Order: sequence, then structure tokens, then C-alpha cells
Amino acid sequence: MPIVHKASTIEPPLQSASWAELPVEITMDILQRLGTVEIVESAQRVCSTWWKVCHDPAMWRVIDLKYDPNSDMRGVLNKICRIAVDRSQGQLLKISIGSKDLLNYIAERSSQLRHLRLVNCGNVAGALVSAAKNFPLLEELHTHLTFITAEDIQSVGRYCPLLKSFTLNASRIGYSLSTDDAQALAIAKSMPELRHLALLLNPLTNVGLQAILDGCPHLVSLDLRHSNVNLEGDLGRRCRQQIVDLKQPHDSTHDYEFDSKIHYYYGCWSYDEYEYQDYLSNIVRYIDSENENW
Repeated sequence: MPIVHKASTIEPPLQSASWAELPVEITMDILQRLGTVEIVESAQRVCSTWWKVCHDPAMWRVIDLKYDPNSDMRGVLNKICRIAVDRSQGQLLKISIGSKDLLNYIAERSSQLRHLRLVNCGNVAGALVSAAKNFPLLEELHTHLTFITAEDIQSVGRYCPLLKSFTLNASRIGYSLSTDDAQALAIAKSMPELRHLALLLNPLTNVGLQAILDGCPHLVSLDLRHSNVNLEGDLGRRCRQQIVDLKQPHDSTHDYEFDSKIHYYYGCWSYDEYEYQDYLSNIVRYIDSENENW
């Protein structure tokens, strides 16, 4: 049975305003534009009609929580997320979170999930190994500024055969700058149906890229910005022939939504102002000046 939290047992308002007599579908569309936090914290208390709509499982098929790592509201947001997941009653299709503590909670209650987004979750190594078993219908997995291992990737590939889109952006920030093809080889081996793959700031080399092109023949988009690959010669020609939307190592990251965060932690004002080796040197100097990892 879903866990009932205290915040979800508040008595509903007794009266409804005349403007609250809109068709349920319209009211639901309006409220969904407010966002998860606003619905739980305020909208549901406006009137009895809104209270009922805000407890309809159909309202919670999409949950989007924007986490600020510097905020003291993380605990509150975690509770709100649990309330939203409970109210979905298993109908949750798409969720974006910024806390690894929620992953298992979601997995145990959301077997219909199609889209999972992890942002700034830190080190979640091993967490996806168990969670993936409960996501048989997952089609999209997007991780940003979140560390996962090759074993996690293999588990997702094994238990989520419908996966078509995978983002593994900046997954090694604060951990290692050395080249490493483990993640790339895991993708190549376990995700043959991928259409879209993003590996921004990934430590893969040409060996890993070659394996991905061989193991994921249906790829139509591939993001390799600020990776260690060299697209000169035959491998580069193959990429340009096989991939419709190809972002190469030296391409700008200004359109990346977390570009400023990467710049902040690495002390780089603009990738476009540096040659790639100078860019790497700046990263090394910055990390060496810190006493602890990001």
C-alpha cells in the first residue's frame, strides 16, 4: 500500500468559487503548469474542487522537481516528491529528480515509468542496478552531473530493452580526468536499440566510440563534446556518415542547460576561448587547487 504522508492528509477547503467549476480536464491542465511544489504546497488548498483534482492520479503522470544543491529545502522537496509519487498510484510516466535518495522509492512504485531524469545527484553508483529491474518500459534515461558506473549502464540495458535515448553528461566531474572506455563499452554491449546518445565530458576514447558505432547501429544523434575522441580519418568519416546529428569534441556547449555550472566548477569562462588541450590544462590546475572534490 502507498505510504500516506502527513502533508497529504490536510483537510480540503469547504467552499469552491464559481470559477472553480471548470471542466476537470481544463482545471487539471491549468494546475499542471504550476509545478509539483506549487500544487502540493498551495494550489490544492484553494478550494474543494482543486483539492479533488490535485489528488487525481492523472495529475501525477509527470513530476518535475528542480533541485538547488545549495538550498536547505532538499529534505522538504524529497517529502513532496514522495507525496506526488504516492498520488500517482502507479501511473507515473515521467520524472525529473535531483536526489539519489528517491530512486528506490520511485522504482518500487512506478513500474510504468517511461522517462527518468537525474540531475546533480552526485554518486549513485550501484543504485540503478536494483532500480532498473522495476523499469521495464523505460524509453529515456537522462543523467546530468551524476556519477554512474559501467555496471549501472549494463543493468539499464539488460532490464530496459525499450531504451531509445540515453544521456550521460558530465558523469565523471570531480572523480577522474583520465581516459576510460568502461562506460562506452557498456553502452555498446547492452543498448543496441539506442537512437539518441549524449556523452558530453565523457572520458571515452576512439576505442569506445568505435564500439558504440558497432553496437548501436540505429543511432541518429550523438553528442561527443569535450570528450577525448579524435574524429580525424576513417572514424570521423564514419561518424559523419552514420550520425544525422553529430556534436563534435570542439563544438560549443553554450546551448547545454548546465553549461554555466560546469564553467563554475572548472573555472573556465568559455570553452570557445581555449584550444582543447588548454581547456584540459585549466581543469587540472583548478582541481589541483582544491582540497576536496566537487
